[in-house]
Amino acid sequence: MPDFKWIINESKLPWLKLDIKIPHEEMLKEAISLKDEFVSHRDHDSDPRSGYRHKGWRSLCIHGISPTHTNHFVQYGFKSHKTTPYKWTEICDRCPVTADFFKNKFPYKTYYRLRFMLLEPQGFITPHKDGDINKLSPINIALNHPKNCLMKMKGHKGYVPFQPGDSMLLDVGNEHAYINRSDEDRYHIIVHGIAAPEYVDLVEKSYEKNGTQ
Repeated sequence: MPDFKWIINESKLPWLKLDIKIPHEEMLKEAISLKDEFVSHRDHDSDPRSGYRHKGWRSLCIHGISPTHTNHFVQYGFKSHKTTPYKWTEICDRCPVTADFFKNKFPYKTYYRLRFMLLEPQGFITPHKDGDINKLSPINIALNHPKNCLMKMKGHKGYVPFQPGDSMLLDVGNEHAYINRSDEDRYHIIVHGIAAPEYVDLVEKSYEKNGTQ
């Protein structure tokens, strides 16, 4: 069976569903209760002149510089992950199930940004890439996923097959876009950080089960 490094870096998969159970219904309730705290995300690089735009995209950090510092560290003047003052933010007391899961159960040893992500009804994110390297990273967890909420990866048929509770490793170095054509808010969590050894086993097991697209 292919090993972890090959799966992440060379498999060319657009996505990989991780074989892990998430208490997504409880997490969803916590995210909804915090909705008024969410802030607009990535407004700095929404530029109609370049063709890249988004609407109704909001975020809140569970782990990060602060709850409302939702962008990449370079946007706040930091040079690296090591010099960025990440912490468990003050919203953790208000989302105890979510915080406990990532502190004590999810197979990561260090977190960078760990964020609730909200895409409002009729919201969209136009085609873009989050980097120039094609690899499976980061993890995107669907707390809910309304019908007619669609994520498209360039060069691949259909849509990323999110269902509520799914955890997907995504190749965001590939061009991708999102639209929420529903009348419901869409809540996901995105995970960035350093994996624990148990994560290697999870990815290899998940590839064996779900690795063909």
